[in-house]
Amino acid sequence: MPPSVARVAVRMRLSAELLAAILAVDGRFRAILDDMERADALADVLLARRRQRVDGHRPEPVRTGRRG
Repeated sequence: MPPSVARVAVRMRLSAELLAAILAVDGRFRAILDDMERADALADVLLARRRQRVDGHRPEPVRTGRRG
């Protein structure tokens, strides 16, 4: 699966899980458009934070030898 397709799949799964959690917390069985939009927005924020964390923990490449 191409990376872009995998990212979309991860986002969709996360959004669905968040929507289910929103409904469970509210004690409802049916979602409205606002619920779906909120779940999508939360998924976007969580995935962006995850990317920042991962990017922040990548080690810098080590330079060996002399330049010039």
